[in-house]
Amino acid sequence: MNIGEFFTRSKRLLIHSKRPDRKEIWLTVRITAIGILLVGLVGYIIHILFTVIGNIQ
Repeated sequence: MNIGEFFTRSKRLLIHSKRPDRKEIWLTVRITAIGILLVGLVGYIIHILFTVIGNIQ
């Protein structure tokens, strides 16, 4: 694929794509926030466990 074909395909993709509506954006934000919170919670639990294990020895 040469550079001209790449730009042609990119232009076609941009013409056919649409912007997400508010409902879709809000769903993406909620799912992302839940994922970040879960990762943080797991890290915090692991930190607490290692703190407790470190104090026992």
